Amino acid sequence: MDRLRAIEYFAKVAQLESFTAAARALGVPASSISRRVRDLEASLGTALLNRTTRKVSLTELGSVYLHQVSPALQALDHADDLIADRSSDPSGLLRITANPGYGRLLLMPAIHKLRRTYPNLVIDVDLTDAVHNIAQNEVDIAVRATADLPERAIARKLADGRTKLVASPAYLDKHGTPKNLADLASHRTLLYRGPEKHIAWQAKTEEGWHEIRTHPAFVCNVGRELVEEAIAGTGEGLFFGWGIAQELERGDLVEISLRDAELAITRREDAGIYLLYNRPRYRLNKIKSSVEFLVKELK
Repeated sequence: MDRLRAIEYFAKVAQLESFTAAARALGVPASSISRRVRDLEASLGTALLNRTTRKVSLTELGSVYLHQVSPALQALDHADDLIADRSSDPSGLLRITANPGYGRLLLMPAIHKLRRTYPNLVIDVDLTDAVHNIAQNEVDIAVRATADLPERAIARKLADGRTKLVASPAYLDKHGTPKNLADLASHRTLLYRGPEKHIAWQAKTEEGWHEIRTHPAFVCNVGRELVEEAIAGTGEGLFFGWGIAQELERGDLVEISLRDAELAITRREDAGIYLLYNRPRYRLNKIKSSVEFLVKELK
C-alpha cells in the first residue's frame, strides 16, 4: 500500500465529506480513493470514517488521526511549493480572499495591477464574509476587517477602523443636522446586516461605551448599497472612512460631528483592515512578492 497516498486521500475525503467530491478534486476514480482508505483503515485496525448513503463523517479516532497527520501533509505541500518556486519570476496559483466591501472597492484594482506586474501568476479571488483558515493553507492571503487576529498569521494593517457619520446634503437640508446623540432619535438610519444579525451602532460618551437604537430606513448586507442609499438621501449612514473618501471629496456626502459622542460599529480600537498570511509560506516568491506589492498599493 502507498501509505502516503492513502493518507492524502483520507484527508481529502474528511475535508469534503464525500468520496465523490474528493475524487473530483484529486482527479482520480472514487473507487481508487475508497480502496486506498479501506487499506489504510485495515493497516491501522480501526475505522476512520463513518459511511452512510448521504454523508461521510469522521469517527472519533478518525478525527484524532486527521489532527495528527495534517501538519505533516501541509509540510510536504509547502516543501513541494518551495522547490517549484525556484524561478525568480512570481508564478503559479495565488489564492486570495477578502471581505466584499473592501475587496470590490480597493483590493480588486490593486489585484489588476498585480496581474499586469506578474503576468505568470494565476490569481484566484474569493470575495466573501466567510473566514478561510490561513493556518490550514485554505488561502495564501486574506484581507479582513477584524480586531481578532489569528494567532498563527502575520498581520499587516492596511487601514484603520474609524467610521464617519454621514448624510447627503439634500437629506440634511430636509431633516436638519443632528448636533448630539439625542437628536438621532428623530433621524432615519442605514444599517449593515452581518452574517448573523444587524450591526448595531456604538456610542462612546463621557460615561463610556453603550449601544444605541436607531430608526432604520434601509438594511442591507452589501455596504456599497448603503452608501448609494445615503447619497440618494434615504438616511444617515455610519461608514468606514476608507469606503467613502471619494464621496466626501465630491460633496455627495457630508460628515456629521456630534458634540457629545463618537460613533462606531465596534468598541475595539484596534479594529481595521488587515492583510494576513502564513509566515512559513511567505518564503514562497509568489506570496512574498504579492504581499509586498499589495501592502504598498493599499496601505
